[in-house]
Amino acid sequence: MSIPFTQYLLPDGRRRPEVIDMPEEIEALAERFIKSGGRYECEMLRDMETISVTAVHLVDDEPQDVVIKLCKNGPDVVPAVEHVVRESVKWLEDKP
Repeated sequence: MSIPFTQYLLPDGRRRPEVIDMPEEIEALAERFIKSGGRYECEMLRDMETISVTAVHLVDDEPQDVVIKLCKNGPDVVPAVEHVVRESVKWLEDKP
């Protein structure tokens, strides 16, 4: 299973489905977060160098960013995705 993301595109925020292949362990964690009602998003920021990787989940019946990681576009994206996935599952385990 690849990890599904919603990618927001410049300049108008159009949405496009995207997938990111990660090691099986990370994909399994992501699947757990997604099955709980969460989702992952990514977007290039206006500086055209920085990527925002985000985990989103319902908090008080509204979608909220529960984990955000900024990184440079390129090879830094993979460790950022791993960080967001791991932290999103920690958030699930710690939420009241």
